[in-house]
Amino acid sequence: MTSERRLRLRFGPDRPDAPAHVKRLRVWTMVSIWVFILMFFIVPVGFGSFLFAVPAVAFTVMLLASVRESRRPDGPDAETLHRGELAAATPDAPVAVNGLWSTGLRARGEPTRRGWLVCDGTRLRFEDVDEVIRFDTTIDRVGFVSPPTFFRPQIDLVIGGANHSVRFFAAYDLGASFVGPTVVGEWYAQLRELGAG
Repeated sequence: MTSERRLRLRFGPDRPDAPAHVKRLRVWTMVSIWVFILMFFIVPVGFGSFLFAVPAVAFTVMLLASVRESRRPDGPDAETLHRGELAAATPDAPVAVNGLWSTGLRARGEPTRRGWLVCDGTRLRFEDVDEVIRFDTTIDRVGFVSPPTFFRPQIDLVIGGANHSVRFFAAYDLGASFVGPTVVGEWYAQLRELGAG
C-alpha cells in the first residue's frame, strides 16, 4: 500500500454519502426508538414512577450518540456499498471502510481492534490501526458463517479455518439492528457475487 493511500486511510476512508434508502431507514428507526423511549420510560417518570428515570436518561444519551454517529461522514451508514462498488474496485482504487475486527463468534482471545476493511476487487483484507493485517486473502477463499441479521448486524467470515467478525456499528448504536442488515447485507451480497461463499 502506498504511503499516500495509508495516510488517507489513517484519517478515514473517503466514502460517498450514505444512500438515500439508508438515510430514510435511519430517520424512521431513530423516530421509532424515540417514541419507544418516550412511551415506556419518560411517560412513567411523568406519572411519578422515578424508577424509570435512570433508563430514560441512559437510553436518551445512547439515542443522541447513535444519531451523532450516523451523521458523521465516516460513520457506519456511509459504509453502505453502492451497486457494483466492489466489482469496480482495483488495487490502485480499493474500497476501504472503517470497521471493528474481532476473532468471531466462538473464538476468544484478542480484543476488538479498530481498522479498515479493504477490498480491491480480487482480495479482501483487514488492517488495524497498528498496521497489523488481521487477514488478507483472495475473495474466493472467503466463507461466511451466516448472513447479517437483526440480531447480528455484522459480517462474519471464515478464512483459512479461522473466524473473523467485522462490525461497522458501535455497541451503543440503538439503530444498528434495523440499519445494520441493510448496510452489511450489501457487503454480503457483493462479496458473494465476487465468489465468496
